[in-house]
Amino acid sequence: MKRPVATPQPLGTGLRHQRGASYWYWLFTFSVFGFALTAAAKLGPLYVDAYYVEKGLQKLAALDNIHELSNSQIHTSLQRFFTLNNVRGQPTQAIKIIRRKHGALVNIAYEVRQPLFNNVDVVIQFNKQLNTAKADQCCEPLIHLK
Repeated sequence: MKRPVATPQPLGTGLRHQRGASYWYWLFTFSVFGFALTAAAKLGPLYVDAYYVEKGLQKLAALDNIHELSNSQIHTSLQRFFTLNNVRGQPTQAIKIIRRKHGALVNIAYEVRQPLFNNVDVVIQFNKQLNTAKADQCCEPLIHLK
């Protein structure tokens, strides 16, 4: 009686190589996932506020009588929009309105220092700008102010 000849298996497919993920693999995977989740939870709200700052400037740019508004009316309009959308803190305090010959320049530039973990902080700068003379080019800065 002939013995069956074993067919060679491709390298790494034997039972010895099919044990599953190791402890170190799962530790690394959960660490990376935990870091990403922590960063998203702490930095996400800052980007949501920046989104609403831009939307507020776009809403202001869509007004027909934007050239006739005074500084206080512009400021009040933005503050109302920020209150409705729960934007608080630095974006609401960073509103600067500069009157020019052909309209106004509404600039909202601020920097946020957010603690990530232990003694590691993340610094994020936001700069949104509306030139009422070029309202269609909202909200990226056309002029850099200091």
